[in-house]
Amino acid sequence: MLVIAILLMWQIGGYALRCQAKSDSLEILAPISRNAKIEIEGIKKLSLVSNSDKDRLISLFNTLENRKQQHKNAFLIFYPYHFTAASLLLILSSISVVLIFLIAQTGLNNVSGSMKTIFFTMAALTSFYAFSPSVFKLESNISVNLSEYILYDNLEQEIYNYAVTKTCSETPDDSLSFGKFHSKIVKDMAKINSIDVTFDYKIIPMPDYGLDKQH
Repeated sequence: MLVIAILLMWQIGGYALRCQAKSDSLEILAPISRNAKIEIEGIKKLSLVSNSDKDRLISLFNTLENRKQQHKNAFLIFYPYHFTAASLLLILSSISVVLIFLIAQTGLNNVSGSMKTIFFTMAALTSFYAFSPSVFKLESNISVNLSEYILYDNLEQEIYNYAVTKTCSETPDDSLSFGKFHSKIVKDMAKINSIDVTFDYKIIPMPDYGLDKQH
């Protein structure tokens, strides 16, 4: 029962931390989302291109927004778990140090059964939260998805800029034909397009039980 109580308490704490981390992430990304809405309205109302070209730019912008949302969703999955794992690992490490100090005073064989249960449960949880960020490559998945989210957002800005100026940021002094600009954006989208979810279970230390020995 003690183990169940500890795990239940940890699950509740982990859930609260994930919710807080997700809320903070949404708050950080909110200005970018608001800018996207301003840009699409600008394309609709301030565009200098023809109506048919404007419709194509809006369609392209919406495609970018969908792909951007994909990476935002991935980021909002991985970041809260990374934040939670780091926070709980810090707490668990501190508790484990205290437990080790207390047990060292009398020896493991002389402490109560409840103390042993708490110690081994904390040790198991510490190992889990220490290895999980590396196994699920949380830092890498966060970094890659956030980076690609920003790259798609930059392309949206390119579309907005072209719609209201008929120039490209790479060649601001020269007008660029709509066909060339559209092809450029599509080509840049293809370079970014990916689904970035990776993990590495091999990082978990596993005993070989002598199976790898040569006979």
